[in-house]
Amino acid sequence: MAGGWLVKRSVTLLTMALLFSVLPQNYAAERETSRQEAEQWEEVAKLRIQAASGHEVQAERKRDQAFRLVGNFMAAGDALDIAGDEKYLASEAYQIASKQWEKAAKAFKAAADPDKANDALGDAAAAWSAAKRALREGADLYKMAEEQFENLGELDKKIKVIEKSARNIERLMEMR
Repeated sequence: MAGGWLVKRSVTLLTMALLFSVLPQNYAAERETSRQEAEQWEEVAKLRIQAASGHEVQAERKRDQAFRLVGNFMAAGDALDIAGDEKYLASEAYQIASKQWEKAAKAFKAAADPDKANDALGDAAAAWSAAKRALREGADLYKMAEEQFENLGELDKKIKVIEKSARNIERLMEMR
């Protein structure tokens, strides 16, 4: 009987030794997988930021075009409307990027990299702020377009930009 107890004890110790030797490897593999996931989210978020920046550039070009069209209210109103649309698209891209930065931060935490996680959270906050700014600027552009369409008596176009401006303001209120 004493021999049976010794065999059971030996098997238990051997099992524990194997388990402890495998656990660190699994943990390391998990951390590496989390790091890869974090880096992928980070890459996608950076691409979204680039897209948002492109929409911002397009919006500024259209706004500038509208100011060069002095006296041509219809063309100026249309350019301002398009500029507002570009700001809206920029805001959407910034919001998506913010969520992707948050996913990156979570994965960096799982990968035991708190510095990268904090950086990603900072980038998420910056993207969120940029999204709100773009919505505000878009609403302002729509209001300018509304004035142009008002001067022409273009009720259909005026209503459309009023609705877009209201949508932007509603989204801003939801983002708080």
